[in-house]
Amino acid sequence: MSKPPCGEPEVSVIVPTLNERDNIRPLYEGLKKSLEGAGLECFEIVFVDDSSTDGTIEEVERLSRSDPRVRLIVRRGEKGLSRAVLEGLRRARGRVAVVMDADLQHPPETVPLLVEKVAGGEADLAVASRYAPGGRVEGWSLVRRIISRGAVLLAWLLIPESRRTRDPVSGFFAVNLDRVRPAIVSGRGFKILLEILYTNPYARVVDVPFTFRGRSRGSSKLGPSTILDYLLQVLQLSSIPRFIAVGALGSLVNLAVYTLAFSATGLHPLSSILGFEAGLIHNAILHDRITFRNRSVWRSHSFLRRLAKYHATSAAGIAVGVTVSTILYSLAGLHPLLSQALGIGAGFIVNFTLASRYIWR
Repeated sequence: MSKPPCGEPEVSVIVPTLNERDNIRPLYEGLKKSLEGAGLECFEIVFVDDSSTDGTIEEVERLSRSDPRVRLIVRRGEKGLSRAVLEGLRRARGRVAVVMDADLQHPPETVPLLVEKVAGGEADLAVASRYAPGGRVEGWSLVRRIISRGAVLLAWLLIPESRRTRDPVSGFFAVNLDRVRPAIVSGRGFKILLEILYTNPYARVVDVPFTFRGRSRGSSKLGPSTILDYLLQVLQLSSIPRFIAVGALGSLVNLAVYTLAFSATGLHPLSSILGFEAGLIHNAILHDRITFRNRSVWRSHSFLRRLAKYHATSAAGIAVGVTVSTILYSLAGLHPLLSQALGIGAGFIVNFTLASRYIWR
């Protein structure tokens, strides 16, 4: 018998699939039992399939005929877990969306706990964490545990936005779609949570501990290509490579202006100041548009205000850079360009520290 309609769903459960036929019905039964048991009758389960060939699509279609709360989205000719999840989030009808895997390693009974954190207003994003107190992993080898912990540490090191959760590489989480903007920046990899944390730097995040189960059906999709994609995803989301690139370009601008000014005036201090000022303006624009773009778009004040604040906080960097450059040129007798380059390095460190902590926090 078909389930009677209940209006717009309160919760959307997004499940990306690729050849998971044997897991579909057990997952559906587990979600149905957990959600209805928590008093959540109006929900939808959205399976987003990347053109499975093992009968997954047909299995979901059979379920949807008996329960209209089951929906199927088939992506023809497209691959990628992150983009499949993003498609599901964009087409979700509930205010709260839960993302989970289809392999039964994410327990359905944890879903109501995640929903409660978000729907109750405690958080904008609730992460089911293997590494929060009370969380654990079943059935993993030592190598798999090391890889997972290493992935977390790498994210924490290179992506500051990921430090709001103990498990930034979790594939099991709930979001308030009224407050969290689902988006993909890197376009690769399978860790959509990293993308959401990066693009929503001011979202309130809480961890919900859970037990990550061993896989009982199917096979793991973790392999060398998956690990490589993750490394590239982290590097693309990290501000460090962009900061270095912008700084390098700014150094060229600095040196070019310094060279022109020194050739015209022969005055090293004046030329140094002009070089640093030109590089500073260049860097402020590119940091706002490129390096810290995920933070800038959420700021209420204008770019001009950020530029003014960047000028103010960069005064210390300019002072340090000019002082180092002048001492090396006047007292140490170094070549003027070498003195200026070393001064740039000193000012670079000071400027980044102040900018990242006070302008693009």
